Amino acid sequence: MKLYFTLVGASIRARMQYKFNFLFSTFSYGLIMVTDFLMLAAILLRFDDIRGWSIYEVGVLYGISSASMSLYRVVAAEIHDFERYMVEGEFDSLLIRPVSPLTLLLSRNLDLNRIGGVVQGLSILGISLSHLTALPTFFWLLWYLPVALGTGLIISVSLGLMTATLAFWTHRIREFQVFTLYAPTNAANYPVSIYPGWLKWIFFTVLPVAFMNYLPATFLLQKGGEWYLLVVSPMAALLFAGVAFSFWRFGIRHYHSTGS
Repeated sequence: MKLYFTLVGASIRARMQYKFNFLFSTFSYGLIMVTDFLMLAAILLRFDDIRGWSIYEVGVLYGISSASMSLYRVVAAEIHDFERYMVEGEFDSLLIRPVSPLTLLLSRNLDLNRIGGVVQGLSILGISLSHLTALPTFFWLLWYLPVALGTGLIISVSLGLMTATLAFWTHRIREFQVFTLYAPTNAANYPVSIYPGWLKWIFFTVLPVAFMNYLPATFLLQKGGEWYLLVVSPMAALLFAGVAFSFWRFGIRHYHSTGS
């Protein structure tokens, strides 16, 4: 961990060499994310609710999902762009170093520009919470938010790692990311209950984004869930992280280097 924080510090110092670019990129990304939520809000304001979920309750789901995904893009930028390591043959250079390749990937580059998305998600979360203070479980909701964000980050990183592992066989993963990252996390902005049964099954198993925000929210927002779901979600996230890491190690054992 000492080595990890040393490498992360070096990455941050490198990014701060161009402060204006950092501030402009962060603001631009946050603005794009705000526009995305405004489109969702326009629909909800017209139809009042989605399957009994008000705009502010959906805002809680959206805020957790958006902030978690943006945090993933901050701390795991090189995992998200792992395709480059396969196509350009850079992964070989990581394997000859006396440090875990995963540690090197996580510490090599922090995409601080994505902080704008984190701020945007937390802002929407704060606005939504300010309209839900009458809930009997409101203080439970406030207490649980750090756990929900941590759970969402673990699930996002795990999805990113499993997708990156596919590159050991396919080399290119951009198309896979549409189905394994972008589509599921966008779907998590809404209540999972609105989706058909087969899609719900996917969101609770293969792509478990339902544990990111929806499942604990059913209790915290009085939608019929039970208190033990607050424990089930982080446990499911840790289990999924273990599966993703095992798949990653399996991929490395079957890596045959880049060549022609």
